[in-house]
Amino acid sequence: MILQSLYKSWLHLSFPGKCLHCQSALPPDTPVLCSECNSLLDLIDPDKHCPTCFSPTIYYPMPCEECIHIPSLYTRVAAAFDYQGPAATLVKRLKYSNQPYLSKGMAAYLMLQFDRLQWPHPDAIVPIPISFTHWLSRGYNQTTLLANELSQYLRCPVWHAVKRKSGDFSQAALKMEQRKALDGKRFKRNKKYSLSGKILLVIDDVMTTGLTLHRCAESLSEANPAAIYALSFCKTQKD
Repeated sequence: MILQSLYKSWLHLSFPGKCLHCQSALPPDTPVLCSECNSLLDLIDPDKHCPTCFSPTIYYPMPCEECIHIPSLYTRVAAAFDYQGPAATLVKRLKYSNQPYLSKGMAAYLMLQFDRLQWPHPDAIVPIPISFTHWLSRGYNQTTLLANELSQYLRCPVWHAVKRKSGDFSQAALKMEQRKALDGKRFKRNKKYSLSGKILLVIDDVMTTGLTLHRCAESLSEANPAAIYALSFCKTQKD
């Protein structure tokens, strides 16, 4: 044990770990974020947020002014964090820096937020599919990683109940107008799964305009599930 401890200390001196967000040096056996950055990971308080788009609203528990006249296919929508600070860094590292191991800790925060929301236990978790080109470049779907880890906490299966059409691409670089102009049939339901009467929990890494979640819900609703909920790790703030 002493030799192992000495070896770890030597490794840290030779190759000191750095906080993923602020890049400050980390003490031995410290997680991926320093204590200061870790303290910035405050879960969004679900109260005072629109149940449809999860933006701050004075009308809670009613939908906000933008959503009150727009019917939603989701029973509820929520996110764990705003897309800023250490939370945004975790998403970027997971997606673009080949660090799939981050999904385990990120899923723990998703579970904390899910418990806080007091939603019913889902029959299955449905990850948002990514474009084929991004799957090839990353070697994995980050939302599937999050869903798989979350399923260990919730003890329910992960169903790939929505498929992305071949030839589709990521919307990350598109402007709002371009996103809205996309064909609504970019996703299709995977008929392998029987969704009728089931409570589904859709998982995403970042909720931006909500259009991707909406398109997935359109596909899922064709099978008449009992309810569809959506939970993302981060949500971008409206300008």
